Amino acid sequence: MTLGYDPKFRPPSAAWMDMMPVETDLENRRVRLSFQPNADMCNFGGTVQGGFLAAMMDDAMGSLAFFVLQGKFAPASIDLQTHFLMAVPLERIEVEARIIRTGKAVAFAEAHLFRSDGELAARAASSMKLRPFTGLQFPTKETT
Repeated sequence: MTLGYDPKFRPPSAAWMDMMPVETDLENRRVRLSFQPNADMCNFGGTVQGGFLAAMMDDAMGSLAFFVLQGKFAPASIDLQTHFLMAVPLERIEVEARIIRTGKAVAFAEAHLFRSDGELAARAASSMKLRPFTGLQFPTKETT
């Protein structure tokens, strides 16, 4: 299965953050995605609020797990440990995610978030419950 990131099938959260593929390597269980933060994501300092950065890394790890596991499971975050290393301006962001290990019920992943200047700005680790995928649970452009 290839990473198809067709905009009409992105979850609404990923579409709102303008998640787009940059590089995929399912054999090695890694992906690089870009995100475009918008003005609604600003904190008082004029940079991207940390919760949105965490959401970007969470979407990257979850999407990767979905495709690595050939669309058989819908990963749901159990925990998300995040470290913020520096402020992120409202510029294109890239997140590199990789699956560390998958079991029968849980997958483990990590992500690194880079500012547009290439600086590492945040990192995250997650464990995800693997629930059977029963189809999209949100309206798509084809269904609306």
